Amino acid sequence: MPTSKSLKIGLLGPYGWGNLGDAAIQEAMIEHIRRYHSEAQIYGFSQNPEDTEKRHGIPSFPITRMPKTTRLLLEKVPRRFRSNRLPRKTMETLERILIRAPMELALIPQALKNLSNFDILIVSGGGQLDDYWGGALAHPYTLFKWAVIAKLKRTKFIFVSVGAGPIDSPLSKWFIKAALSMASYRSYRDEDSKKLLASIGFKRNDPVYPDLAYSLEVPAEKLQLNHPDSLRPVVGIGPMTYFLPGVWPDGDISVYNAYLEKLASFASWLIQNHYKIVLLPGVSIADGYAIRDLIGILNRNAIKYSAGQVVDDSVSTVDDLIAKISSIDIVVATRLHSVITAHVLHKPVLAISYHRKIDVLMAEFGQSAYCLPIDTFDVETLIKQFTILESNRDIIRKQVMQRAQEYREALDRQYDHIFSQP
Repeated sequence: MPTSKSLKIGLLGPYGWGNLGDAAIQEAMIEHIRRYHSEAQIYGFSQNPEDTEKRHGIPSFPITRMPKTTRLLLEKVPRRFRSNRLPRKTMETLERILIRAPMELALIPQALKNLSNFDILIVSGGGQLDDYWGGALAHPYTLFKWAVIAKLKRTKFIFVSVGAGPIDSPLSKWFIKAALSMASYRSYRDEDSKKLLASIGFKRNDPVYPDLAYSLEVPAEKLQLNHPDSLRPVVGIGPMTYFLPGVWPDGDISVYNAYLEKLASFASWLIQNHYKIVLLPGVSIADGYAIRDLIGILNRNAIKYSAGQVVDDSVSTVDDLIAKISSIDIVVATRLHSVITAHVLHKPVLAISYHRKIDVLMAEFGQSAYCLPIDTFDVETLIKQFTILESNRDIIRKQVMQRAQEYREALDRQYDHIFSQP
């Protein structure tokens, strides 16, 4: 039931770098907060407050030291104090101890001030319980820090439909378990996440609810069928910067190139068989590199295609992505939220999975046959499974529609539990 009660609510996550899945999660949460509390003051707590404010139209605060400030400070470090002889990890450790740690400590008083008079701080969805992107002193520490600050400020602290894993460092496990233990409500986006947390010693009878992006409001016209069955379906391909050095934590250019070469071979087959292709970034800037490199492989291999047969329009917002996928008939995606957005729009999906979370999701939708492992799939199998999916797309569309509706109804129950409480 909607209420006019004015609450001050913060949404916390490692957001702000153009990840459209993260943006969809925040859009969904904001929509539902306003449905229940029309007068609520909503604030972002993100890694890039400027982007959060622009993207979601809410005032925002930094959750950690400002990356721009850190970079400017590092540029001022004299070159004689830098060394190309030391291993990269050693240099990163020194940088963290000598520069980042003091900046982080300086931010804590400001963080305490920023959270003043908040009623709720929500860790809102996403794969926030992991240490793959930066180790224990990155997001695991950040979650712990804000849990402590929320407790000191007597702000209700909750986790809503969060994902977990990998969590490898003992310190990460401690930070994450401590943060979770200070929350008054916790839910996870899949049973795998809950089991992983149990395996590291956090065993609670917490609920499991779907990813928040499944509750995203979509205009009815975006859910319509697009093309008569007599026409070739339009195919969306969502490449990602998998293992691209400088973007991926464990960058390996040979792994990245092998993945893109196979995706380009599949795209070549589609072109030669007169399909139209729409290229879909899941992260507006980073995946642009993968799209550029994919097109580069097609050009290098002298693959000829007609004007408009391969579409690479700018996609920078959730609305852009929804509009793009709504015009597509079948999606071939690698990123989790490219799969989820396709589901929300009732599109059949062939997933190239880089993480177990995608395997689990596709299994829950009864679509495991259309989920291929990123490291071992071959082009022949991809084409074969795509052909089968195409021939069954009407049946699959109905299955996806039904399951997506079940997810939406489950999330409605969760929102009602969270926001109807006094």
